[in-house]
Amino acid sequence: MGNTVYLKLNWLSIFFIFLLFVIGGLVRSTGSGMGCPDWPKCFGEYVPPISESALPADYEDFFKEQRIQKTARFVSILKKIGLDEKAAEIENHSSLNESHQFNVLKAYVEYINRLWGAVTGLIVFGCFALSLPYLRTNKKVFFYTGLGFVLVFLNALLGAVVVNSNLIGGIVTAHFIAAFASICFFIVARHFAQPFPSTHLTVGQKRMTFFLMLVIAVQVILGAELRELYDVLSNGLHFGEKTSALAPTFQYHGLLGLLTSVIAIYQLIKIPNTYPSIQYIKWIAMLSVAQLVFGPMALLPETASISKLFHISFGAAIFVLQFYICTAFISTSKSER
Repeated sequence: MGNTVYLKLNWLSIFFIFLLFVIGGLVRSTGSGMGCPDWPKCFGEYVPPISESALPADYEDFFKEQRIQKTARFVSILKKIGLDEKAAEIENHSSLNESHQFNVLKAYVEYINRLWGAVTGLIVFGCFALSLPYLRTNKKVFFYTGLGFVLVFLNALLGAVVVNSNLIGGIVTAHFIAAFASICFFIVARHFAQPFPSTHLTVGQKRMTFFLMLVIAVQVILGAELRELYDVLSNGLHFGEKTSALAPTFQYHGLLGLLTSVIAIYQLIKIPNTYPSIQYIKWIAMLSVAQLVFGPMALLPETASISKLFHISFGAAIFVLQFYICTAFISTSKSER
């Protein structure tokens, strides 16, 4: 009974963390990252207002000053632990002095993102609590569940820093990567609680899946770097000017995307149709090809919002599905049962 409930909450944890990527894509596509200029509240309330008239006349300056004060405390912590360079970057960043006008759509998109994050936190805490009995029977389940829970908690704190620092690059990327790491730990924990179905593959086939996983991981990191460069581009630039401004990261990202698609299709061809996760392999191939279309669309003003929504979501799906496939190869024979 305990194992069944744990597996259900583990699945819910993976599902809810994954949907954070989808909602994050919605936040990005609508430009709602600073839809709520404070944290954890939104415009000083647990439920944001529906009209600017409900806010004080000086609300923009008030929340800007509040954010600057919180950022100053964070900067002092960075200095104490020896991260002087990053502290100086945040402290001197021009965006800290930006104020944000109320927009009901952006406020509620960001509010939904935070609510989903809060529910996710409760679910992963429940999953962690249910992993405690595994300390006696299968310590690896407890260990990896615990790591996933800690990363979700730390990512929530990073979310506060992201808002207080006004979406400064580096911090946003750390927030993004931590979400990937947390979902990986929950997937591994699930594998040790109930090993994923797997059939015999040749050494060459396994190497191919791990190589594709490596390429996808590098692509995620490179994509995060590209996103930081993209966010400081002027909206007035045309497609050619944007590709030049983003060089060479944009070109590397595109080439890796093409390589990912080729290997994903090759993986689909080489893995037998009887393989238990063949449907996931098909989805990886299809989504990889779709990414080649949605990625460049971000540089066109007419399609940028659609690209931001689907490019992040599809990228996360490719990563998670390929990681699931690779996790099935991890031996559980030495796990304590």
